[in-house]
Amino acid sequence: MENVNELQNKNSHKPSSFLNVLKKIMSFIVKNWFFVFFPCRLIKELIYDKLRYEQQKVFVSWLFLLPTILGFILFFAYPLGKSFLYSFSTVKSNGDFVFGMVFPKGNTGYDFSAPGTWDLWNNYKYALRVNADFPVSLWNTVVNTVVDTGVITIFSLLVAVMLNGKFKGRTLVRAIFFLPVVFNSEALEAAKEATEGMSAVMNAQGSGVLTQLFDLKLFLQGLGMPVQLVTFLSNITQTIYSTISYSGIQILIFLTAIQSVPKHLYEAATIEGATGYEQFWKITLPMVSPMILTVVVYTIVDSFLRSEICDIMELVLQNNEYGYYAAMSWLYILVSLVLMAVITGILSKVVFYYDEKK
Repeated sequence: MENVNELQNKNSHKPSSFLNVLKKIMSFIVKNWFFVFFPCRLIKELIYDKLRYEQQKVFVSWLFLLPTILGFILFFAYPLGKSFLYSFSTVKSNGDFVFGMVFPKGNTGYDFSAPGTWDLWNNYKYALRVNADFPVSLWNTVVNTVVDTGVITIFSLLVAVMLNGKFKGRTLVRAIFFLPVVFNSEALEAAKEATEGMSAVMNAQGSGVLTQLFDLKLFLQGLGMPVQLVTFLSNITQTIYSTISYSGIQILIFLTAIQSVPKHLYEAATIEGATGYEQFWKITLPMVSPMILTVVVYTIVDSFLRSEICDIMELVLQNNEYGYYAAMSWLYILVSLVLMAVITGILSKVVFYYDEKK
């Protein structure tokens, strides 16, 4: 009993000790508030207050980005630089590497005792020429990313406009569109597997009646549409589930942007007799256009992370081919950055930035 009482007394002292430490910290801040906040006030008076309004916005933006930049430098810059060196090197199993040299490979790995040959681009040659799956998968990823980005962006914007309207059950509809984001990946995979199993059972029982009654591809071909357009539209309809599943964040971004549009713009347009269709093209779309860039960048990154090319790179990594894996990773990053730069460069020319203080 005495031991139990001693443990209870120790546990009861833990919260009080924590509170005592917290009180000491707060008392230190209160007593020395001048020395704690004076540097911030000094920076504000000497730098921030002397800037123009546009420069103040840039200053605040960099201030909010500072934790991310410091985190990148401290935790991400070193492994990123080392992987860049790995992409030009033959890497040992313990992490050591020989830059620019190629060694013969046996059953147990590379023979570093044998004389090596200089070939700086050996890992990149393997990724693009020797590995037959990587270039094909990389090209398919680029094509699928461009298509998915366009479809998801347009779909998200239209759904956000619809959800911004006033109707009964609006909260429930918003939750339904955002549910795939809330669910974890394991739940989604289980749902997909269950759906595939149910479809297989139905097809085995000969109940693919809906496909026999109405085939969209044959219907569009019967209208005389080009084959490429028919294939594109039919592929979109077949991937409608994945489009909805991967549009939750984008819908939320657009919905927030639409709700931040100044109300007086719509009121003035209504007084002038503008219809809802005209208000969308003249007010809503220009005002949310900066968020289109955000949505496009997010969708491109998300699409690349979901690509089948990640599975190919994972197989290379499992074989302890760190040099090949690093080269594939850098090609992967380079292609995604180029694609992102091209698309955002095109969109940035039509983006409208609204500023009430101008």
